[in-house]
Amino acid sequence: MVSSAKLSTTTVILDTNILIYSVSEPFDIAHQLKRVGFVNVKVPKGVVEELERISLMRTGKEQRFAKLALEIAKKFDVLKEYAPKTPIDDQLVQMAKSKGYIVATSDSQLRRRLRKEGVSVIYLKDRRLIPESDLITKMDS
Repeated sequence: MVSSAKLSTTTVILDTNILIYSVSEPFDIAHQLKRVGFVNVKVPKGVVEELERISLMRTGKEQRFAKLALEIAKKFDVLKEYAPKTPIDDQLVQMAKSKGYIVATSDSQLRRRLRKEGVSVIYLKDRRLIPESDLITKMDS
């Protein structure tokens, strides 16, 4: 059984993809993370800036989803750690590895990379949060 105390103290960082997915598929990411015990959820500054760029440079649904995702992102604490010339996926991997964060993403390529790096991942599938199996193992120990 996963300890709720461990979940509540573990930081989950959200990537751009999962925020956009949460608005494109009407899915309350904050509520769902809290429901399973994660209360310390943050958004890296690089993700916020990426959403801002998408909301300004894209058109149609992409722009609308980015704007809505940006509103959701601003409801969370923003991680100030930031390397502006470093790709956001690299930033997420580095932050997660150095700080022990869990990454919530729907980006399959990023998920594979994070797994290779030993980082725990939560992803969305069919409007449900799916923790990688090693996350549960890490939380139980």
